[in-house]
Amino acid sequence: MRKPRYEFLDHIKAVAVILMVNFHLFYDLNLFQFISIQPRKDFFWYIQPKIIITIFLVSVGMNLSIVHEKVINWEKFNKRIIKLLVVAVSISFVTYFIFPGRWIYFGILHNIAASSFLALIFLKYPRISLLIGVALLAPSVLYDYKYPFISLSKRPVDHVALFPWFGCVLVGIYLKSRNIHLIKIPDYRFKPLIRFLGRYTLEIYILHQLFLFSLIFLLHKFFH
Repeated sequence: MRKPRYEFLDHIKAVAVILMVNFHLFYDLNLFQFISIQPRKDFFWYIQPKIIITIFLVSVGMNLSIVHEKVINWEKFNKRIIKLLVVAVSISFVTYFIFPGRWIYFGILHNIAASSFLALIFLKYPRISLLIGVALLAPSVLYDYKYPFISLSKRPVDHVALFPWFGCVLVGIYLKSRNIHLIKIPDYRFKPLIRFLGRYTLEIYILHQLFLFSLIFLLHKFFH
């Protein structure tokens, strides 16, 4: 029996998808010198990836709690992890050749795969999850503390270290226990589209940058 979809979860993931596409569009335009921005220094561009990552990882925690609410569904879990790992390794492989020295060795999908394994331990303990999650996040949020993590490239294009970001997954586990996922969204004109974006986040993640990067690369070759 398939689990019902929750429109609140679809909506917050759709927000992250829209922000992600917007960020990558301007990132690619900047990369090929159509515009000039500083993604690592300008607050507007610096904060967007953090918001996107937070939403995605909180939704991961909530979704894990929903799917494995009574008992861990290993068949579904393994299928999802294999898909994530295949895509994550593919991204690492491709970026290793496109961006030597800046390749993605631990991006958002790598993090989601690793966090999903760790989160299984906490699914039955939402309050403990919240406490540990906040404890992991607080030093970085309040004091900009950087947890030690293996470094395989100097400035990877995308890097989402396991810590403190695993804390967002733990917070998501707690939020599900408070039935946040059951919040109803009023009907409006674009609701089906938004729910579509929220339902196919992984597919959009895979395809959108292939399309944007290729298109802007071709425009760069044509106009420069």
